[in-house]
Amino acid sequence: MPKKESPVTIDKKQDKTHIVKESVQNKINTILVVEDTDFMMFTEVKILEELGYKNVISANNGEQAIEKLQEMGSSIDLIISDWNMPKINGLELLQWVRTNKICKKIPFVMATSHAEKKQLAQAKDAGVNYILIKPFGIRDIKETIEILFGDNKDCETAKHKKTLPRLTASGKVRITVGHIPITDHLILGVLNHFILTGKFKPKHFELDINRMLMWNPIQKSLENGEVDAAFVLAPIVMDLFNYGLPVKIVMLAHQNGSVCVRNRTYGDVVNDQESLKQFFQTKLFYLPHTLSVHHIISHMYMKSIGLNPGYVGNKGADVFYEVIPPLMMPDFQTKEKFVAGFMVAEPIGSKAVFDNIGEELFLTGNLWKNHPCCVVAMRDEFIEKHTDAAQEFVSMLIEAGQYIKNEPKACSKIAVEFLDPDGKLGYTRDVLDKVLMDPQGIKTDNLYPSIDDFDKIQRYLHDKLGIGDIIDLEKLIDTRFIETIK
Repeated sequence: MPKKESPVTIDKKQDKTHIVKESVQNKINTILVVEDTDFMMFTEVKILEELGYKNVISANNGEQAIEKLQEMGSSIDLIISDWNMPKINGLELLQWVRTNKICKKIPFVMATSHAEKKQLAQAKDAGVNYILIKPFGIRDIKETIEILFGDNKDCETAKHKKTLPRLTASGKVRITVGHIPITDHLILGVLNHFILTGKFKPKHFELDINRMLMWNPIQKSLENGEVDAAFVLAPIVMDLFNYGLPVKIVMLAHQNGSVCVRNRTYGDVVNDQESLKQFFQTKLFYLPHTLSVHHIISHMYMKSIGLNPGYVGNKGADVFYEVIPPLMMPDFQTKEKFVAGFMVAEPIGSKAVFDNIGEELFLTGNLWKNHPCCVVAMRDEFIEKHTDAAQEFVSMLIEAGQYIKNEPKACSKIAVEFLDPDGKLGYTRDVLDKVLMDPQGIKTDNLYPSIDDFDKIQRYLHDKLGIGDIIDLEKLIDTRFIETIK
């Protein structure tokens, strides 16, 4: 596995009220970070330094970690470890720690791209204190430390506090909806635009949009009831439903819409199977989430050129996945020597191409025509209590999708304003025009959630990637609202 030494940009947009409370800091002197990829090690150490911790030691795998623990013993106050590592992985390290007389009481945080509930249960059974799902940021680590070492009653209460739908002064219900700034979620932006300009006048709801930058906050907010609905990766919802979350998929957010981008720093590559195989072999490839259609389609592609993709530590893997926040992929790629490319939602990929730091290899719709990806997931409690509002919300989203199909250039202006309101992401009309007008790109005119498509997703994840369980999709997918529109 190649080593990487380039620095990583830390998200400076996050609130700088991030210094850990002094009462908590005083309880921690030494932190052991165990991570096999250099850029993630750099990121985690940098975050810990920004949180006020200077005595951070590192190990590149579980074997090295055990050596340091045997040497330093109980002087280590906290272990933050990756799961996928060569030699001894994070789960095996955790099991060793919990059976060692000197180290067994050290708090252990698993930082992992394993987002599936079933796998996370293995770590909990082995005695993990907290799990951080990659990708994560400074706020996530701060919250973790304060829960483990502080008075965690307030943290836990806030974490599990449910924000139920609220009636406004007009008697309408306020529907809170989470999304991230990608064109997959543009129907929400068009709906919001139409409400603000008076084209749409909802009778039953007022729209409250919660823009987030990563998938994990979307998942947590849906899980904890902080949002009533979310635009979210379909496999995430399927996994949450499988583990008891009362939620329904009420419609697709889009079809197609993502792109595979190759790192241009390696120069030109001949577009034939053998050349591409050699190009990707032994390098890293970025995914936005383990539970994603990107995972499926990238796996299809890598297999088609003769490779065996997987995570570090997976037997026989010859190209290695790493989970990175979508918005950070282009920047990370430019600074990391051994990154072959990434698969990501638009307009992130096309912007990298426009900026001449990436080359478009293919659109995901070329490999799986009109595939689902993100869905609109809605909590059962909102559907049951506010059925009219749910119906109206879905109906207006469908109309917004038709408008994107018919007026893509007008929607590119809406997209820039909605996805990048402060201009910090650098989205432009030229990039959005290209994304919305590409005939093989994103489609928003058929948002009916086909059970056959979702069955293909779950069976590929389960049968070929060893992820998830086979669930009853008829209990998850609720088509009653969209069927009234057809």
